[in-house]
Amino acid sequence: MTISPSVRPAGSTAVRTRRRPRLLVAAATLFLIGCLWHWPPNALQYDLRVYVVSAQAFLHGQDIYTAHLAYPKDMALGFTYPPFAALLFAPVALLGTAGGRVLMTLLNASALLAIGIVTLRALRPQWSRYRVAAIGMAIGAAGVALEPVRSTFDLGQVNLILTALLLVDLLGHLPHRFRGVLVGVATGIKLTPGIFIVYLLVTRRYREAATAAAATAGTMVAGAIAMPEASRQFWGVYMFDPSRPGATHFISNQAWRGVFARVAGGIDGIAPYWLLAVVLTCTLGFLAVRRAYERSLVLESVLLAAVVGLLVSPISWTGHWVWALPICAVLVHHTLQARSARRGVLAGLALAWLVTMAFGLPWHSPHLGDKEYTHHGIQLVVGNSYALCGVAVLGLALYGFRRRLTRAA
Repeated sequence: MTISPSVRPAGSTAVRTRRRPRLLVAAATLFLIGCLWHWPPNALQYDLRVYVVSAQAFLHGQDIYTAHLAYPKDMALGFTYPPFAALLFAPVALLGTAGGRVLMTLLNASALLAIGIVTLRALRPQWSRYRVAAIGMAIGAAGVALEPVRSTFDLGQVNLILTALLLVDLLGHLPHRFRGVLVGVATGIKLTPGIFIVYLLVTRRYREAATAAAATAGTMVAGAIAMPEASRQFWGVYMFDPSRPGATHFISNQAWRGVFARVAGGIDGIAPYWLLAVVLTCTLGFLAVRRAYERSLVLESVLLAAVVGLLVSPISWTGHWVWALPICAVLVHHTLQARSARRGVLAGLALAWLVTMAFGLPWHSPHLGDKEYTHHGIQLVVGNSYALCGVAVLGLALYGFRRRLTRAA
């Protein structure tokens, strides 16, 4: 006797429903273990060492901005973040070097999965939670194919963590009264997320902008109470020194200032051109941001603001470009959704971003030993390819969001 296809065994749906969370947890656990396997506790994670040295200095009552001088030059660079960041890194310092590496790797891996999930939720709001979580985690895990993501893991950086915090906040995953808090906290850690306070103003989310500004001020006060002298030095001196994080012309700096320094053969005389590029990028970039937001393309507006921030910051190392993951996802999504007349352009841009970020093209041009100053021809394109990808996506957005269009691009 056969069972009709329309008849289901009792409880089968409930069993599958119970299995789904277990499958997701198992998949996430395997990914976390895989990340630990690839970036084990004995991995170098150079930037994490900087965080640990500064946090240990704080715990021992020393100056967090000069503590690195007690180490060999190749062991630790100077701490470049606000004092509040050193407070947050104190637990990492207490764990020790190996424990800190494990914690940072797990946090970065978790942030990567979160980025994939919130990105997909914004692109597919009608999908079920399980489907978004499963496919979103797969998108996030695929992010390790991109050089900015790998660089963040390699260095033990905080880029993925900050990106996840910002997306969760800006895409509305917090209760209304708390929206803007994570933007402020992220800004208190690394300053550059402050571009999103401008984003909130441009998109007329004034209450969230005020909350973000207040949260940022709170981090400044906390840092000043814990380390008054270090706070005075940072806010009065160090934050105005763009060369403190490293050489401006180094190939890893894919911000406008790095591009101009490489093309001009040094930073002397580039200030007028750099400032002009910053003004134009902010003006046109936030115009595209506003138009995207008015068309209810919230995720796209956030990503455009991120590109603006990456280009206008004095330093944007390749690891800072972890925004490439959601940007690539959005470009692929719009390519699949576009009409045939525009599909070719979008597909070309998506392919350019994927290839550039997967292979880390700037690293394939001459670098180190001031070789960046010798670039010519195709080397100029390859050596500045991250910045060029950013300009291309802003340009396409401006074209697609022209005022005479009555629907979103």
